[in-house]
Amino acid sequence: MKASHNHFSIAVVEDDAILREELAHFLRGNGHTVTELVTGMALNELLTEQTIDVIILDLNLPGMNGFEIAESLKRNHPAIGILMLTARTSLPDRVKSYDSGADLYLPKPTAPMEILAAVNSLGRRLLKPASVTDWELIESHHALVNQTVAQKILLSPFEETLILCLHRAPDYTLDAEVLCDALSRKHLGHVMTRRALENIISRLRKKLAEHLDADNRQIIRAVRGIGYQLCLRFTIKICNRAPP
Repeated sequence: MKASHNHFSIAVVEDDAILREELAHFLRGNGHTVTELVTGMALNELLTEQTIDVIILDLNLPGMNGFEIAESLKRNHPAIGILMLTARTSLPDRVKSYDSGADLYLPKPTAPMEILAAVNSLGRRLLKPASVTDWELIESHHALVNQTVAQKILLSPFEETLILCLHRAPDYTLDAEVLCDALSRKHLGHVMTRRALENIISRLRKKLAEHLDADNRQIIRAVRGIGYQLCLRFTIKICNRAPP
């Protein structure tokens, strides 16, 4: 399945059920994947299971309030965009929202089209691919090499196959089942399961993030309902001698 260029994974954290449902329905109708939540605790559980690009966050919530949630997000998930949507519109509340980590602040009520425009703008800005134009994948030696800064990242055969499949896919995106099948066919004798695929991706994210000075969720992002998208950019090189 091909992902839209404007497809983002959004969490709407709002305790007003009517507003939450209407906003989620509108955003889904415009191509986004939306999860509806009521509390910060539910949001924390969601973030252990999937990648979220943008969070639309109310201030007045049961349990942790919006300020506390934003502070926690910026500390533990700095790459996620935060759009504060609240009826609290005093100057101190607006200032505290930005100080807590909000990227944008919109008052209630705001027209859904304006919220959509804000989400699209914030998502595009935050999800720029990692800039790695000096990196090459040395396919025959399972390594990513940057000659400019004399760095080399060794890859396992599974890791190399994974990023090559994503690199060659439309929009750099593939269904998880397609990836499992490709890895199983490339590496005969290994039946790739979803859990094993997730483990490979988790290790690869951490390995690459250490060298690329990037948030690891921005390297390979989970796209709910689709699979995974490669945000890393590199060229492919095949050579018969070992890289330096």
